[in-house]
Amino acid sequence: QVLAGVYPIAQLQDPYSAVGFLGSRLALPPLLQLRPPLGPAWTAWDLCEAWAEKRGYKTARAARNDVARAANGLLRLAAEGRLRLCFTPPGYS
Repeated sequence: QVLAGVYPIAQLQDPYSAVGFLGSRLALPPLLQLRPPLGPAWTAWDLCEAWAEKRGYKTARAARNDVARAANGLLRLAAEGRLRLCFTPPGYS
């Protein structure tokens, strides 16, 4: 619902599940030119942390990567159409 633009991104309690869905459908690291993760595979948290690092999103007090802001930014990119997300219809060959 978030990626379709039905549910507002700002009202999400957990944006990481939507980012995980987006990351499982699109090759985000090469598209966004993100650094490789420390672990064996990309997780939603890794995607958000790498995007926060690339964009320079930092928290005010501790100056850590602001992953919540990065998650919202990634979801806005998809909702606005800057990241193209499309599916083939069922039964299409």
